[in-house]
Amino acid sequence: MRFPAQFLLLGFDTFIRRPAWWPLLILFWGLVTVASYAWHIHELEQHAYAMAAARGRLVFEMLETTRLWAANHGGVYAPVSPWNPPNPWLDVPDKTITTPSGVLLTMINPAYMTRQLNELIGSERDMRVRQTSLDPINPGNRPDPWERESLEGFATSRTERISIVGTGATASFRYMAPLEVREPCIVCHVKQNYTLGTVSGGISVSFPAGYIYAIINAQKRGFMIIHIAVFAIFALLAWGSLLMTRRNVLALEAVRGDLVESEKMASLGRMVAGFAHEVNTPVGVAVGAASQSRELVAEIGRLIDQPEVSEDDLRQRMQMLDEASSLILGNLRRAAAMVQSFKRTAVDQTSEAEREFDLAEVIDDVLKSLKGTFKNTQIRIIVDCPPQIRVYGSAGALAQLLTNLLQNAHLHAFEDGGRSGAVHIRARIANNQVCIEFGDDGIGMDEATLRRAFEPFFTTRRGSGGSGLGLYIAYNMVTQGLGGTISCTSRRGKGARFTIEFPQRSAVREAASNEDHPQTAGRKPPRRGQAASQSLEDPGGG
Repeated sequence: MRFPAQFLLLGFDTFIRRPAWWPLLILFWGLVTVASYAWHIHELEQHAYAMAAARGRLVFEMLETTRLWAANHGGVYAPVSPWNPPNPWLDVPDKTITTPSGVLLTMINPAYMTRQLNELIGSERDMRVRQTSLDPINPGNRPDPWERESLEGFATSRTERISIVGTGATASFRYMAPLEVREPCIVCHVKQNYTLGTVSGGISVSFPAGYIYAIINAQKRGFMIIHIAVFAIFALLAWGSLLMTRRNVLALEAVRGDLVESEKMASLGRMVAGFAHEVNTPVGVAVGAASQSRELVAEIGRLIDQPEVSEDDLRQRMQMLDEASSLILGNLRRAAAMVQSFKRTAVDQTSEAEREFDLAEVIDDVLKSLKGTFKNTQIRIIVDCPPQIRVYGSAGALAQLLTNLLQNAHLHAFEDGGRSGAVHIRARIANNQVCIEFGDDGIGMDEATLRRAFEPFFTTRRGSGGSGLGLYIAYNMVTQGLGGTISCTSRRGKGARFTIEFPQRSAVREAASNEDHPQTAGRKPPRRGQAASQSLEDPGGG
C-alpha cells in the first residue's frame, strides 16, 4: 500500500505531464470565481435588506415614541384649519375647545397625528407612513393585501416584517411592525374591546428601493470587475507556472534518468567486482592444480626414463595426477557455473526484454553475483522459494530489484556489513500473482524515514555510500518493469519488510497469448483460486 503523499505526488506528476488536462484547473478556478461572486452578491442583497430594515425601524420607533408622548398627555390640541379639521373618527369629550381669545382648537390623538405625519412626510420625503388595523375605526385605515398579511402574522409572531414589492423602477421596500395597546391607549380603544398588551394594529413604512439598489448595483459592477481581473491574473499565472513546471520536470526527468542509469551501471560494476573476486578463487585453484599436474607429468617422464621403475612410485604419481585433474575439473566447472550465472544476471539487468524464467534460478543468480559483498560479513541470507515456479516477464527487472534490496540491506540495515543478522527472501504464487517477501532484522527505519523511503535522492547516508536511488530504482523496477506493487513496513530497531507483488504472466505475454489463441481472447480472467495457465505452472503441461 502506498503512502497518501505518494498518491498526491503521482497525481501531480501525471497532471503536469498532460497539458490537455490543464484547462480543467482553469475551469475549476472559474467555478470558484463564480461561486465567490455569487456569494458576494448574496451578501450585498442581504445588506440591502438590512439597510432598508434599519431605515424603516428608525421611522417606526420615532413615530411610536411620538405617539406615546401624545397618549401620555391625553392628546394635544391644535388650531382648526383647512389642513387640520376636527377628527370625525374621534369620539371623546372636549374634542374641540375655544381659547379665551376665541381660537378654536381640536384634539389630535396618536392616530390622527400619525395620519398628518404621513401627509407631511409624503410631501417632504420619498417615504409613506401609514397606520392600519384589521378592525379600524377609520375606514381609510383598512390594510392593503401586504399589510393584512403582516397583521395576521402579528397574531402569532410580533416580529417585524421587511419585503421588497414590485420590480424595476417601481420596486419599493416595505417595513411593518406591530402596535401594542398600552395604558394611555385603553380609553380610545375601549369600544374595540382591546386589552392591555394586545396588538391593535401596525405602522407600515414604505420607500423606493431604487436608491439602495443603485448603490448595490454599483458595488456589483465593482465586484464583477475585481473577480474578472483576479480570474484572468490567476489563469495566466497558473498557465505560465504549469508550462515552467512541466519544462523543469522533463529536464529533471532526463537528468534523473541519466543518474538512474549511472546508478544501475554502478550497481552492475559492484556486482562485476564481486564476481571477479569470487571467480578468482576456483580459477586460482585450477591454475595451481594444473601447475602441479605438469610437475607430476615431468616426474612420471623421469621415472619412465630410468632403467628400473618402481611400480608403487609410478602408481603414486598417477594417483596424484588424477587428484589434480579432478581438482582442476571441479574448480573449472564451478567457475563456469559462476560465469553462466553472472552472464544471465548481467544480460538481464542490461536488457528490458521479457522472457520465461525460473524464479528460484534468478534469485540464486543474484545471490551468487553478490556473494563477494556478503562474504566477509555475519549476514545470513535465507531463501524460501519452491522450485519450478515459471514466470514470464522481465527477469532483468526482478534481478535489479533483488540486487538493490540486498545492497540496501547491506548498506543501511546492517551498516555496511558491520552488524550481524539475517535476510529472509520468501517467494510464493497465489492467484496468478508472484508474492515475494523480503525482510531483514537490521536497524529498521523510523516513521519519517519510512514515509520517504521510495523518494528519489533521499538517503540517510549522504556522503557515506548512499545515493538515494537504491529503493527508488527498486520501486520503478516493480511498478514499471514488472507491473506490480511494492510496500514497506518498518520500525526502528525491528528491521524492515518489503512486500512485492506482480503478475506471473506479464500483460505483453497475455496479449500475445490472446493473439495466438483468438478463441480465448474474449474470455473473462480466471476466478480467484483457478490456475491462469498450466504451462507456467507445469513445463510439461503443454
